Amino acid sequence: MLAPVSRADLARLTRFKPPTISGIVGQLVNEGLVLEGESERSESGRGRPSRLLRVNAGYRSILAVDIESDHLRAAVTDLNGSILNVRGQFVDRRSSPESTLRKLLEMIGELDPDRNRIAGIGVSCPGMVDEETGTMLGSTNLPAWKNVPLRQFFLEHFNAPVSVGRSIHLAAWAEYWFRKDYRPTKMIAVTLRTGIGFALVDNGEVFQGKNGFDGELGHTVVDVNGLPCECGRRGCLETFLSPASMTRRARALMEQGRGQVFKPLLAHGAELDAEIIYRRAREGDADCGEIVDDLIRYLAIGIGNLVNLFNVETVVLCGAIDIANKQLLGQLRDEVRRNCLDRSWEGLDLRLSRHAERSSLMGAAVRATQEYLIAAIRQKVPATV
Repeated sequence: MLAPVSRADLARLTRFKPPTISGIVGQLVNEGLVLEGESERSESGRGRPSRLLRVNAGYRSILAVDIESDHLRAAVTDLNGSILNVRGQFVDRRSSPESTLRKLLEMIGELDPDRNRIAGIGVSCPGMVDEETGTMLGSTNLPAWKNVPLRQFFLEHFNAPVSVGRSIHLAAWAEYWFRKDYRPTKMIAVTLRTGIGFALVDNGEVFQGKNGFDGELGHTVVDVNGLPCECGRRGCLETFLSPASMTRRARALMEQGRGQVFKPLLAHGAELDAEIIYRRAREGDADCGEIVDDLIRYLAIGIGNLVNLFNVETVVLCGAIDIANKQLLGQLRDEVRRNCLDRSWEGLDLRLSRHAERSSLMGAAVRATQEYLIAAIRQKVPATV
């Protein structure tokens, strides 16, 4: 995640004088937070090789938490973003915050983190978030969660600084942070969770709307005469793409005498969910394939609109909706191409997240790591600089 860098590069990037950089780095090396490793020669091949510096990933650990409307995730990572231990479980979105947070603490207990080594805690949550106070203000998909003081909750249980962010912003930040090509780029992350959202990253800056609220792609209207949405309007994109919409479509097919593939499953007490529909579609069931085809068509409309609006270089799909097989991804690309202007489509990289449903979790870990490292470095900067 953090590439090795030389003192000369740090001086150029920060505009600090080389002696100042050497002093700061020397303190961090002595403490063990920074390691000196291999050398690299200058491009000219002249002069002494530069000693490369890198963060000591094992120096401390990070606790990352992702609160989704129907799922909880928690992980311990090192300072390089590698997961050391992870847990997850389904929850009822109608549960109270108190009940859900108790389950979250139990999950963290199963991770058994060394509390003395936790450098920071990153929390991802949906809806509206006041990052300054660390409060989750509310979410359409979590009706009972109003003004929940998440930062205060974690401070009461852990002795470490806590950062709280909106899941879509953190997912986008993780995708930008862990990218293989470190050129400046404009990128959109589309998250497919209980709902659908997006975030725009412009050369390392995640766009945030007024009060940190933006990216509600799922609540853009695509059919003015469509089904009611939880937000109170009709025909939102989310009514065509959510897992609930897929199961609703499957039950409608059964009422029409179709969807016979589901009857044996339901007879044995299985729950009808999106995962079953995807699996049966991959196995060749025509009714399930029709549901997935419709989802891809509407998803492509949403993505195509974004690409035409922002003309970005990369679109990354994050979340748990199962489009990870090559056939469906290829089908999605074809549909997006049909919804894009030629100039917008030209050179577009449309790909799946490397973290799938863990993108927001990894973003929370990255945010907490950054804040810890920035604080550690600022303590070493001379007051006269």
